[in-house]
Amino acid sequence: MKYILLLFISLTSTALANTHQHKTHSYVGFHGMALILAGDKVLASHMPLYAPPHDYQIVYEVTTDDTHLKIIKDALNESLIKQTQITILPTKFDLSLLINKMTPTLKTIVFNGHFERGGSALFSTKLTFKNPLYVKKLAITKPKKAEFDLIKISAQQGLVIHKIQSKPSYDSISLVPLRNGKYNAELKCDTAINTALKSKLEACFKNAPSYLETRDFTVL
Repeated sequence: MKYILLLFISLTSTALANTHQHKTHSYVGFHGMALILAGDKVLASHMPLYAPPHDYQIVYEVTTDDTHLKIIKDALNESLIKQTQITILPTKFDLSLLINKMTPTLKTIVFNGHFERGGSALFSTKLTFKNPLYVKKLAITKPKKAEFDLIKISAQQGLVIHKIQSKPSYDSISLVPLRNGKYNAELKCDTAINTALKSKLEACFKNAPSYLETRDFTVL
């Protein structure tokens, strides 16, 4: 009986340890991101989904070697003109590194276009996530109106981020001017999620959104 009890305790401890280990590594995966040019800085915005391991909105300042950094900035400037996007796909990694605001360097493929929707691979580089700007777990709520967060990029520029809510919702990032580090307009934009969303966000924040995704947050 004593042996059976000890065996049960041992198996239970092992199971609990394995469960804890599973939770610790539950954010390992492939995490695509959109790149945004904010002045002289390149930002990477994690492309979230409602379920783990992707249920975080995360924005980092990123960097790489001078040669590839220039290519990325040139590509982002061109994408603004063509109204396309530049995305990245780092090697498989644990998103908890970014959730915990660490600064890993990851081998990354840079894409012209959406990496999962026909985008073409441009090159591979080692990308350093140098500065965490925004980390927030998706809160699946049903507020009465859209909610936004504002983060400061510099004394002259800020980033307005739409807080993703329950379906239907959307992910958007807009660059806005700051005066002495402050945003002097209202941080709101109530609009239906339809084909006019981009134009409405532009009207609200006086700038076309640098990133806008609706498909992942409207399809039931």
